[in-house]
Amino acid sequence: PLNVYGLSKVRAEASVLEQNPLALVVRTSAFFGPWDPHNFLTIALRELAAGREFVAAGDAIVSPTYVPDLVNACLDLLVDGERGLWHLANAGEGVSWAQFARAGARCADVRADSLRVVPSSAIGWVAARPAYSVLGSERAVLLPPLEEALGRYVERLHAAA
Repeated sequence: PLNVYGLSKVRAEASVLEQNPLALVVRTSAFFGPWDPHNFLTIALRELAAGREFVAAGDAIVSPTYVPDLVNACLDLLVDGERGLWHLANAGEGVSWAQFARAGARCADVRADSLRVVPSSAIGWVAARPAYSVLGSERAVLLPPLEEALGRYVERLHAAA
């Protein structure tokens, strides 16, 4: 872990599994969903659609996770009695924050002309963050590909509007 937040997560995971070896612990990242107005993708699309500049890191690679897919996978794991640590994110190689914003804009048919790609060092994050935090799994790939999830996300956004 590169910061206090990451360290607290690792310690919590270890503590839960030590106290209850039958526990299910899910590690995920970069949530997005149409019901949360504060997630990265929703903000990016709102700003880009309005023609306002949106700044995103081009060198920090993450594994985006569509919340409805995450919930379904967690429920499946619980029903199946799985335990231990699982990495859950939409399938794919990982994308930079800027690529994520651009892919979302493409799916939403929003122009990304005002997307400004910068190095993560220019973002002004208070805590250190890993340059590469892609979640992989040797156990199973339980979530659909990111592009598919983005399509469903955009459909839900349009339905809610």
